[in-house]
Amino acid sequence: MNFVVLYCIRNQYEMIEEFAFKFSPIQFDRVNILIYDDNSNEPQKNKLKKLCERYHNIKWINQNQHKFTTNPVVSSFDSADKYLIENNIKSKWILFFENDVFPFHEMFWDDLNSIIETNNFLDEKVGLFGFSSYQDFKSGIKRSPGNPTIGRGCLLDGILNPPHSGWYKDLSDEWYDTDYFVVEVPNWQSVCLNRKLFRENIDIDLNQPGRLLSVDSLSHQFMFKGFYNLVFPKLSVYHDNILKKKINSLQIDSNYSRNVKKTHNHFKELWGFYWGYRNKNLRSEFQNFLNGDKNCLNLWNDSI
Repeated sequence: MNFVVLYCIRNQYEMIEEFAFKFSPIQFDRVNILIYDDNSNEPQKNKLKKLCERYHNIKWINQNQHKFTTNPVVSSFDSADKYLIENNIKSKWILFFENDVFPFHEMFWDDLNSIIETNNFLDEKVGLFGFSSYQDFKSGIKRSPGNPTIGRGCLLDGILNPPHSGWYKDLSDEWYDTDYFVVEVPNWQSVCLNRKLFRENIDIDLNQPGRLLSVDSLSHQFMFKGFYNLVFPKLSVYHDNILKKKINSLQIDSNYSRNVKKTHNHFKELWGFYWGYRNKNLRSEFQNFLNGDKNCLNLWNDSI
């Protein structure tokens, strides 16, 4: 495969077997799975060790880390890239899943691998790409109001207005029927990362307070460096809010790595605007942010 799978997990290792392996139609033993542990407690670390013992394709890549990670998701990208280099694994892409996301059709691995192999421009021009993310497990791959959510955005003219409200959702048929299209940010819960472009162009922001908006900020870095972020809408994943509630032993910490106010303030310091449709001055804030850089103004002009 031209990709490896990556998870960044804290204290929820039940999700591997009791969620992803149980409910996804895909065979996970066909891919290499890397796990970056975000300072789980000892019982959970023991569960991770046992997972690695039971499944030859699961590797814990940061066993020597014993403290919380700033910007854990992007730090996991960096750690995974270094692990692949050290172990001479040639896969060009890292497929990141939040632990409550899994592929939603049985040919996902093959379809993804084919996309990477046949679209040669991806290697040099695309930083991230994502998929159609569905939220209704029982209905399967079926469009409905608000479903799927394909990506997030603030800068594209009109995307802040209903029914989109900052998301690439409730789009016209042509968006879903095309092979791929450019987005501001692929749906951050499941993204494929270009290892080479990440290593050569991205500064890891260790001041990023947690997971929230971290992939958004990474996507902006790629755009500012002149690279694209795409979505392949015919590839589908499932993002869960229901099934995981049935796992009795699962620890759910809704505050984990989601300091909302601090995160939004930090994002504005970096990019000049407060993220999201509630910010009615967003586009003017971003335009003012770009006024000092003629090259970056192209990003503004192209968004109109």
